[in-house]
Amino acid sequence: MVPRGEPLLPPVVDIEFHGNCPHRPSPTELNAELLAFLGPVEAAFGKPAILYITDETEPIYSAHVAVRQRWLRSLQGPLNEGGWVYWQYLDKGRVDGIDGDVDLNVLKGGPARLTELFAPPPESSSSGTPRSP
Repeated sequence: MVPRGEPLLPPVVDIEFHGNCPHRPSPTELNAELLAFLGPVEAAFGKPAILYITDETEPIYSAHVAVRQRWLRSLQGPLNEGGWVYWQYLDKGRVDGIDGDVDLNVLKGGPARLTELFAPPPESSSSGTPRSP
């Protein structure tokens, strides 16, 4: 259930394949499944999703999947591409209060961008009626 009118971050779809995922769909197959999934999810949130894409999947799928903002995972160094909103630059970071490795990310745009991402959809009402995807 997604509450209407609440300040929520956009949903994120993780596009990566490793470990227990031996089948890699073609870009056409992935895009068809992705669009079918995004329809009801984005309708429930009232805002476009963000696509999380890795170094491994980016060259194969990025040009062929739905056009959305990107959360790029690139551990190789600074990004030159301007189309990302989040950048995961490390997967073995440390954070006080958490035992073990954590992913470290950067949000492009700082506090103003975060406020924009949290903004409720323009057509939402403050009725608090939940939406289901």
